[in-house]
Amino acid sequence: MLGLSPGLISTYFPPKGQNVHDESTKDEISKISPAYIFVLDQGSRKSGSLYDSPHTCLIIDHHFTEEGGFPKGSEYVTAHDCPPVATSSLLTFHICMPLHTDLSEKISWLTALGTHGDLGNNLKWEPPFPDMSDMFKEHTKKSIYDAIALVNAPRRSKRYNVEAAWDAVLFAQNPKTLLDNEELAAAQLEIQNERNKWSRTPPKFSQDATIAVLTISSAAQIHPLIATQWAGMLTSSKLEIVMCANDGYLPGKVNFSCRVVKDARARTGDDKVDIIQKLKGIVANEPDLMARLGESFARGHKEASGGIVNKQEWDEFQKLMGVGEIQRKKKPAQKNTLDNYFLKAS
Repeated sequence: MLGLSPGLISTYFPPKGQNVHDESTKDEISKISPAYIFVLDQGSRKSGSLYDSPHTCLIIDHHFTEEGGFPKGSEYVTAHDCPPVATSSLLTFHICMPLHTDLSEKISWLTALGTHGDLGNNLKWEPPFPDMSDMFKEHTKKSIYDAIALVNAPRRSKRYNVEAAWDAVLFAQNPKTLLDNEELAAAQLEIQNERNKWSRTPPKFSQDATIAVLTISSAAQIHPLIATQWAGMLTSSKLEIVMCANDGYLPGKVNFSCRVVKDARARTGDDKVDIIQKLKGIVANEPDLMARLGESFARGHKEASGGIVNKQEWDEFQKLMGVGEIQRKKKPAQKNTLDNYFLKAS
């Protein structure tokens, strides 16, 4: 829109199981030799520079991070600690809107696509979020919701074909255009089949009964979907978190996703569930295990976290949680026995 030749713009997608903070990403960026780097929704983490040569780097993200938790030398726009949290898509909308007078019509529906994709269909477009009433008059919410499932499907598939979703969105004129994309539809069908296969996996509970753990083995990225599904179904006064662990997504690794259960979401103040702190608290007295769990443990949001860990460390972590070892109260000794009865009778 600003007149830069499309041939000067490159897009890099980290492969399945990798992220922008890995050394392999730095190697790929070096091959492109960019003057400007925009990192979108990749999770914020304190690290070295993404690229050794002089450049300008902007991080746009909304995942939780500690103070200064960004690549060295980068500028950043984040909303992780400012509820209601603006998604990376919404932040990008606010950054781009002042740059060109004709942008609103082109990117408003994309903003809704990305924001609902992250925050769900119950989101209300109320201040401080922008007014999207005109956009929803042109594009129905149903078309947006249906498009979200299609666009998310390729990265969840076994092939992890993120580029297919990117190309579809890049050239789409409106959300209805996406509904006719056969490649997206095939990926969505694959995800639906995998989800149906594993969604009835019975949960096991941590020893203190605050965490429900479901273990699956799928090459598809369905663990976040199953965690979300069970978090809306399980009810208990003690239960706080549903965790879905997938040992089939990456060889030798366990990918897991956590969600706060429905009954615990309304908690406030000191009782509010913080998944990241909860997970780190489990290994707080095990510094060696904490170090071995690595940088990809307990990442994301306070209400929707997860991670990638080695199988051995996962087994140790499960043991610390006491999965399957719920404490049961000792039953009091039976007082009303036959001996007592006849003794009293006599």
